[in-house]
Amino acid sequence: MRRLPLGAMEAFVAVARCGSLAEAAPGIGLTVPALSRRIGQIEAHLGTPLFRRLPRGLALTEAGAAYHAALAPAWEALQQATEAARHRAQRQAIRLSVMPSFAANWLMPRLAGFQTRHGDIEVEIETSAALVELRARPELDCAIRLGHGPWPGLASEPFLPVHAVPVAGPGFPDMRRPQDLLRHPLIGTHHQAEFWQDWFAAAGVAPAPAGGRRFDNLQLVYEAAAAGMGVALGLDSVVQPYLAGGRLRPLLPAPLRLSRQFHLVSRPGRGPRDRGLAAFREWLREEAGAFAASAGLARGASLGAEN
Repeated sequence: MRRLPLGAMEAFVAVARCGSLAEAAPGIGLTVPALSRRIGQIEAHLGTPLFRRLPRGLALTEAGAAYHAALAPAWEALQQATEAARHRAQRQAIRLSVMPSFAANWLMPRLAGFQTRHGDIEVEIETSAALVELRARPELDCAIRLGHGPWPGLASEPFLPVHAVPVAGPGFPDMRRPQDLLRHPLIGTHHQAEFWQDWFAAAGVAPAPAGGRRFDNLQLVYEAAAAGMGVALGLDSVVQPYLAGGRLRPLLPAPLRLSRQFHLVSRPGRGPRDRGLAAFREWLREEAGAFAASAGLARGASLGAEN
């Protein structure tokens, strides 16, 4: 198959649209003589005249009109595809791994604000209840982890503290003391089995119970608690939709701060997407600060009602 003379085809479309060499030449960055030569090339390639030379401009021949009718839409599609590819190459993309419940209940409701502020930075989210090893996943730029930190070989910074309160379905009885919880089934996740121990330690209850029913992720834990299967530990940044919807309610008045926090984790020595990651980190800090402030006011109101 003969190679397509793309430069000459571009020249033909431009001249056919303008009806003049002088008007078409600046639009494709050619001089009039160079543009005329390209028209000659496409006519020689096709073996037929495409234009009739008039005293003032050019007019399409019958063959030229038929060729333009077929070529112009395809040429427009090529231009659009090329522009879209160029635009995608210029966009920043941040690929983030995060636990499903935090992504659904805290991150996603806020992410539109980031996209509004940074329209050229796209955040691609991968959810996983398991701890993703960034050093083995070069396509991921960062992760949000819940734990103590730091993690070996990774750069990490805490951005959101965690306060927790026992929660259960609407029909569950109130608790007067943390010790009262020990009479009821405690629900947690397989990968965060120590969270209840962390909470009981903060509440001054020792030794903390280690047993309890386990599920794959916090979303299932809260669904189980809402269904009356026991008491779950409500992390303030994740459980809020369940409390707001009335499917769960706190069993004690005051949330306690856990020793674990949410961290933004990335590989040290970042590459070409540094600007996007820096913008995302700054936005994450702002959102976390606003959430912590509003949650603090809510906790203060709750405590004030009890005193």
